[in-house]
This record gives sequence, structure tokens and C-alpha cells, in this order.
Amino acid sequence: MTLLTVWPDDQPGHVLLRTEDTGAIVAELGRVGAGFARFPVGEVGSEGDLSARYRGLVESRVGGSCSVGVVTGEPGLVERLGDGAEDRFFVRGAAVWYLHAGREVHAVLCEAGDVLTVPAGVRHWHDGGPGLVTVRVRRPGGAEARRSGVVRALAPGEFPGFEELVAERVGGSVLSG
Repeated sequence: MTLLTVWPDDQPGHVLLRTEDTGAIVAELGRVGAGFARFPVGEVGSEGDLSARYRGLVESRVGGSCSVGVVTGEPGLVERLGDGAEDRFFVRGAAVWYLHAGREVHAVLCEAGDVLTVPAGVRHWHDGGPGLVTVRVRRPGGAEARRSGVVRALAPGEFPGFEELVAERVGGSVLSG
């Protein structure tokens, strides 16, 4: 099961919310403009097979102009800000995606079959387990990506990482896809 943990961005030891309830995850992420869903996962084949297999799913969710790529083993422990929205279709393995929205950090422990939408203008980073494979869909940015405001610069290591969050969840295991 997917796990969502929320902290104030200046208090990584103070949990505001921790849940594995899909409805609560969808609602909380929606509050900050992010999205969450699930999709069926099949056997992981070549990069071309994955792109073709998920093309219909991507088009049904995204529509319009986008770039699609298969990503494996990508390092991500650096907070970054994309200029457009990004969808991640988790095909194999697991990772935690951290969304630094406003004054909160939302950590979403995603597994095969999860879809996470990171909205434009939201700082984010991730910490993944072994064998992670995602289909990444990037959509062009707009005015939303150029939001301004004071955002506390974060060092991703301030917050619990992948291994710690896996250990804290119910059952403490990660399903493989």
C-alpha cells in the first residue's frame, strides 16, 4: 500500500498526517494541487514496450502536448522545481516522492501501480529503492510554474528517507511490481 506522510517544512520530526488510506491520500494531495491514482501493471519489458503499453493510459490522463520517457535508477536527492506538471507511473520498485508545497512536505511512498502527479511550481525530490522503473510524463509549464513566494530551502536529508519510511509503514514491506 501507498503511504503518505506530511510534516511542516521546518519540523521534520513532527508528523501532521500519516496514512495508507487511498481516499485520504487523494484528498490531501488534491489540497496542494497534486494527484494520485492507481493503474494496472503488467510485466516489465523493454523501454519501447513500456512506452507503447502505457501510451493509452498516458493520453487518457494527460492529453495535449507532453514528453514521455522511461526512467530507471535516477538519482533524486536534490530539491528541484520543474516548469511544468509531471506524472510518474510506477512500473517496478518503489520510491518516496517528496512534494514541498507551501510550508509542508508531503512524502508519498509509491509502488508499482501508483500514478503520482507533481504540479507545476511545486518543489520536489525523491529517494528510491532498488530496481525503480517509472514512466515519466512531462507537460509544458505555464504561469503556474512561475509562482513566487518565500519557500524555505530544504536539504532533503532533513526528512526521513526511503528506508525509514518503508520501515514505519504497516507491515514494513515494499511490494515488487
